[in-house]
Amino acid sequence: MRVNKPDIIKEILYSVKDEYGSYHNRYVRDSLVFWLMCSGVHLYNIADIRTEDVNREAKQIKVNGTEYDIIDDDIFALMDAWAQCTYIESTRYGSVFLTDSEYLFRPNVVDRLFDEKSSSGSFIAAISRISNHYFDVTGKRITMTSVGVTMPRVFTDVIEIIEIVEVEP
Repeated sequence: MRVNKPDIIKEILYSVKDEYGSYHNRYVRDSLVFWLMCSGVHLYNIADIRTEDVNREAKQIKVNGTEYDIIDDDIFALMDAWAQCTYIESTRYGSVFLTDSEYLFRPNVVDRLFDEKSSSGSFIAAISRISNHYFDVTGKRITMTSVGVTMPRVFTDVIEIIEIVEVEP
């Protein structure tokens, strides 16, 4: 399942961009994670995407035997921008450098000590940040439903629907 209205995703990401302030690389990564999950990519497959898994001509990603359609060219632009990033901003540690890797989401040097891939926790945090920033900017909550296990205010599997609702004061 996936979001069938890319304009909703674009509107959400455009509205939260300024909330990231000087954390440009974090915005790029979080936006790419959000797009991929809205395209139907499972959370547990995101860390496994290798750069060679992306087929730009067919507009698909094939990972762990599953093919996912790329629903908008903005995803490619974000992939290109992410490939140029050499570090990710962290509120705790400042700039944390990324390691060279065959994976789309290269792990940072701290993560690399424990595993060669980025952790799913960083992807869940990315979605949570976008949701929280969107609420801060618009006063609206992004309600994400999923197939599979869910966590409060965050989904952990495939997005089925995105609904934006006004939160009453």
